[in-house]
Amino acid sequence: MKRYIENVFFTASFIVIFAFIIKTFSSYFIQAVTHQIPVFPANRSLFSEQEQKWTDNVRFFDLAEGEQAEQVTVLLYHRVIDDQDISKIHYGNDGKLYDTIVKRSEFEKQMNYLREENYVTLTAKEFQLFMQGNLNVPKKSVVITFDDGFKDNFVEAYPILKANNFSAINFLITGFVSERNEKYQASNAQYFSLDEIKQSSSVFEFLSHTYNFHRKTKEGMAYLKAKSKEEVKEDISTSLINLNGRNRAFAYPYGEYNEETINILKELGIEMAFTVEYKDAKPGLSMYEIPRKTVFPEDTIRDFIAKIHHD
Repeated sequence: MKRYIENVFFTASFIVIFAFIIKTFSSYFIQAVTHQIPVFPANRSLFSEQEQKWTDNVRFFDLAEGEQAEQVTVLLYHRVIDDQDISKIHYGNDGKLYDTIVKRSEFEKQMNYLREENYVTLTAKEFQLFMQGNLNVPKKSVVITFDDGFKDNFVEAYPILKANNFSAINFLITGFVSERNEKYQASNAQYFSLDEIKQSSSVFEFLSHTYNFHRKTKEGMAYLKAKSKEEVKEDISTSLINLNGRNRAFAYPYGEYNEETINILKELGIEMAFTVEYKDAKPGLSMYEIPRKTVFPEDTIRDFIAKIHHD
């Protein structure tokens, strides 16, 4: 009888502990087993219209002759991780940090430099008008962009951007957004929660990086090129529903696209799109092939300065 009670107690304890683990880490288990992340509902908005209303405003800069920019650097980040949270998982087989990671200390140095040198961070609308030749912006102008919507963008990058009074564009994979707040773990590929989007919506301008098509086929081809026009159009259209119809800009996953992709964006009313081509953006370039300069983990502050220096 005593052994029976012990077995029952042990079984019950195991079930309780296992249930707690499943509840806490369910998203990670599902991701590991299916190689997919549970998607945010297709028919829901991630934020209210009012929370992103500021992105429609345009500043008109009082500039003397020669002070206007002829080109603007668009910076590309993915993940910003605190130095003390960097571990083996963040390194590739070559022993180097993955190109998508920037240490928090370096990101802070970069943003401090921009502030100290009086750089202006442009919104998507201001940048769009510049590219169309309809707005003069200062020579010291940049556009800061993040791809994917990683949770560390909120935890690490957002406070630094806010402290420097900067704005940035965050291209979300909208289907990856979490409906609940999970404890941040730098070793995991976590994404924004609804609450984090709300908290940071005065700094981040949220735009589309697809709904659930930031993927590649088994052969290594990006979904935007591998899937049918109807499938791609439906996925991107769903992301726009999540974004309350905000269609000012789009970022191509992996930087991969073709003429059909561009035509789909035009049909959906998306006004411009960003690539990963490494050069500065100048008026006259295709509004659907805007280049960006990736900030790499090995970049020193001198490298960063060289990235944005046009003289």
